Amino acid sequence: MRALYISFFLCLTASASYADLISDVRSCKAESDSLKRLTCFDAIAVPGPAEASTGPTAPPNPLSKAPVESVSAKMRVQNKDYQRQIYHSRVELAPTFKNTSKKTVVAIAHTLTVTDAFGDKIVDGESKLDIKIPPGKTAASETFYFWDDNPFIQGEPYDKLTGPVSTGTAKATLLVTKVIYSDGSSESF
Repeated sequence: MRALYISFFLCLTASASYADLISDVRSCKAESDSLKRLTCFDAIAVPGPAEASTGPTAPPNPLSKAPVESVSAKMRVQNKDYQRQIYHSRVELAPTFKNTSKKTVVAIAHTLTVTDAFGDKIVDGESKLDIKIPPGKTAASETFYFWDDNPFIQGEPYDKLTGPVSTGTAKATLLVTKVIYSDGSSESF
C-alpha cells in the first residue's frame, strides 16, 4: 500500500482451526478487565458447519458485484518477541476471502480501509494479493498486513491503530476491485 508503509509477510497459518478457537476462548477467559473480556469474546468468530472464519465478518457491500468478497479481517496487536524475530510491536491484519465464481481465483486487487470507533479513517489504500481460492470456497490469505511501531516517530498508523485494535473497535473493510483467474482471464469491479 503506497504511502502507508504496509509490509507483506507470509503467515504460517492459512486458516482458523478448532485449536485456534479454543486458544482464543482461553485467552479471553484470562482477561481480568470485564469490558476487555467481553470485547474479546465478541471478537471471536465461531466457524459454521461448512466453513471456517478467521475473525469478525466484514459488513456486506451492496455496491460490490465482485464474485470474490472479503468475509473477515482479523486484527491484533503483536508485541515484540525476539524468539520469533519480531523486533518491534506491530498491528497485524489477516484477511479472508470467499469466491462465489465458477473459476479458481489466483490473485486479487483490493482497497483497504481501517476505521476507529468514530468512523475516522486510520488506514486507507490499495493492495494486491496472490491467493488461490477454488470455486465456491473461502480461503484465508497466507499474506498478512502489518504496521510496525517506530518509537522515534509519533502519529504513525501503528500509534493510531493500537487503541482501536486493542479494544476491538477497529473496523477493516476490504473491497475487491480486480480478480485474476487461473485460466488467465480477469474481471475489474
